[in-house]
Amino acid sequence: MQEGNMFFARLDDSPMFRQQIQLMEESADTLKERSLKFHKGCRKYVDGLGEAYDKDISFASGLETFAGGHNDPISVAFGGPDMEKFAIVLREIGTYKETLRSQVELVLNEKLTQFANVVHDIKEAHKRFDKATVIYDQGTGEHELLMHHTDIVIYCQVMEHSK
Repeated sequence: MQEGNMFFARLDDSPMFRQQIQLMEESADTLKERSLKFHKGCRKYVDGLGEAYDKDISFASGLETFAGGHNDPISVAFGGPDMEKFAIVLREIGTYKETLRSQVELVLNEKLTQFANVVHDIKEAHKRFDKATVIYDQGTGEHELLMHHTDIVIYCQVMEHSK
């Protein structure tokens, strides 16, 4: 039995089995609500990281422009080379923010995909159970009808023929 693809070893209809299905559906609904809130929070965080990266790079560019170069005596006088070093550090920080943003997106998408697969498997198991329940109920009804309206000999012949 593959644990990831199958939730139940047997589909015997019982109150305990129905309770287990109900609990799984409730857990899936709760997990879905929590994951939507998580996704929303991660989206805001990823957007914030993207904006922070853009602002860091913009500020670093502006600082480099203001600092001038090593050949400019005015910029050297008020600390231009130090400002350029600071701009380099800002660009590195921006790169780390961009890396963090991409990793959050990657991990988030992977976890939500796994969750969607689990919810889909639960729904499919429930559909199979409902279908099996209908078939079982029909078979039980036909059996009861045959038992009440036929002679035992005819019943045995019908049962042999249906196999």
